[in-house]
Amino acid sequence: MKKICIAICLLPLQTAIAQQFTLKGSVQQTTYAVSDFVYLTYRQQHKTILDSCRLEGTKYHFSGQLQYPAEAKLYLKVADSTLQYYNTTHFIKPFECTFYLDAGSLTATSKENLYETIISGSAAQDDRQQLRKELHEINDRADAAYGKEREAAYKANDKAAIAIVSRKMTATGEEEKAAQLRFIQQHPKTGIMLDLLAEYTRTKIDPAVIGPVYEQMLPALKASPEGKAYGIRLEKARKIATGMPAPPVVLKDRNGKTIRLSDLRGKVVLLDFWGSWCYPCRMTHPHLRETYARYRDKGFEILGVSNERGDTATRYAKWTKALDEDNMTWLNVINENTSTEKDKGVLDNYDVKAFPTKFLIGRDGRIIIKLVGNTPQNNEELEAQLKKMMENI
Repeated sequence: MKKICIAICLLPLQTAIAQQFTLKGSVQQTTYAVSDFVYLTYRQQHKTILDSCRLEGTKYHFSGQLQYPAEAKLYLKVADSTLQYYNTTHFIKPFECTFYLDAGSLTATSKENLYETIISGSAAQDDRQQLRKELHEINDRADAAYGKEREAAYKANDKAAIAIVSRKMTATGEEEKAAQLRFIQQHPKTGIMLDLLAEYTRTKIDPAVIGPVYEQMLPALKASPEGKAYGIRLEKARKIATGMPAPPVVLKDRNGKTIRLSDLRGKVVLLDFWGSWCYPCRMTHPHLRETYARYRDKGFEILGVSNERGDTATRYAKWTKALDEDNMTWLNVINENTSTEKDKGVLDNYDVKAFPTKFLIGRDGRIIIKLVGNTPQNNEELEAQLKKMMENI
C-alpha cells in the first residue's frame, strides 16, 4: 500500500518520549467521497498533524508517533456543498469519525460509513466509551422518567410545570457531574484526562478535589502545552479557593466614581459578575433584590461587575439601561474589558468562565463560596450561607 503523508508542520524535539502507533482500518461505504484517500488529523504540542492514505479497496493504514494520547479524526474528502449542508443542518456526518488516538496497534472497522467506525486497541478510546456509556444510561433513565412530563409541560406552555420538570432535569445534570467526577478520580492515568478536566471544570475548579488528580496525571499529558495551561489555571483556582483573600476589584460606577472591593471590608459582600445581554444573569436580579432588602441593614452589600460587549459608549449605555430596568439599587461597576476578554483583568483574576458567576466574601475579605450559573441549588446555597452569617446579627 502506498501512503502519502501530508504533514502540516513538524514537531520540535521534546523531552517526552514518543511512542509508535499503527492504525489499520477499513470502510465499506464511501458514497460522499470525491477522492480515494482517507485522512487522519490530530494535534500534538499545539501543532496540527495531517496524514493521508490511499484506500486499497476498502482498507487503509496509518502509522506515526505520539507523545501523549490525543483526540483524532478520520475523514473522507467530500464536496464543499456536502460539507456545508452537514455543517448547516448539524446532522451527523457519515464521512467522519472522531476518536482517541493512542500508542500501540489500533484497528478501525466500519461495516458501513466512516462515522460508524469501531476503534479497538486504544486505551484512551476505551475509557471514553466507558464514560459515554455511563452518561447515556443516566440520560436514558431521566428520559424514561421525565420525558413525557417535559414534553407535555412545554406543549401546554405551562410555566409552573416547566419549572418543576426543569428542576428534575437539573438533578439529572448533577448526577452526570457526579459520574464524571467518579471516573476522573478512579482513572487518573487515563489518556482522556485533560479533556475530562476541561469539561468537568469548564466554569469552576475545586483545587482540593482536582489538584490530587492533576498530580497523578500521565507525565506526558501534564507536560503538554494543554497540560501546562491547565496547571496554570489550577494554580489560579487555588488563589481564589474558599478561605483565600478575594483579589482586588477597582472599577468605576455609572457616575465615574472609583469603587474598591477593599473599601467594603467589614461587610459580607456578594461579588456578582453579570452582563446586560445575559438572560440567566438578569433572571437572578429579582432574587438579589429580595436578598439585598433583607440583609443590607445587617452589613450585607452586593457589588455587581457588569461585563458588556461593543465599544465603550455602547457598553455603558447597555449597562446603565439594565441597571434601571432591573432596579439594581446596590453597588455596580463596569468592567474595563469586554465580556469575551476572560483572560484579562478581574475576569482572569477570578477565573470567570461563564456568566453569571458570584463570589460570597466574608467580613474579613476572604472567599466563602463561588457560585456559577442561575440554578435553584445556587440560590439555596447562597440563602443558607447568608442565613448562617446574618440572621443572628
